[in-house]
Amino acid sequence: MNAETDADWLHTRVAEITGEDGPIDPDEDLTLYGLDSMGVMRLVMLLEERGVMLEFDELLGQPTLNAWQALIRQRSN
Repeated sequence: MNAETDADWLHTRVAEITGEDGPIDPDEDLTLYGLDSMGVMRLVMLLEERGVMLEFDELLGQPTLNAWQALIRQRSN
């Protein structure tokens, strides 16, 4: 998978989950954009469908796009 495509995919999914229609700061805590535990679970399932196995606690522990992108890269290799 292409890293840029993955970053775009992740940003788009998070924007859909949070209802955010503006830019999302990749270093900002996503809970400030309205991300909740149900949204994290949804993302875990969407990632699983793409073959990336991440745990709920891993994502909730570091709720930024950049942190999640790093986790996705680690699990995709």
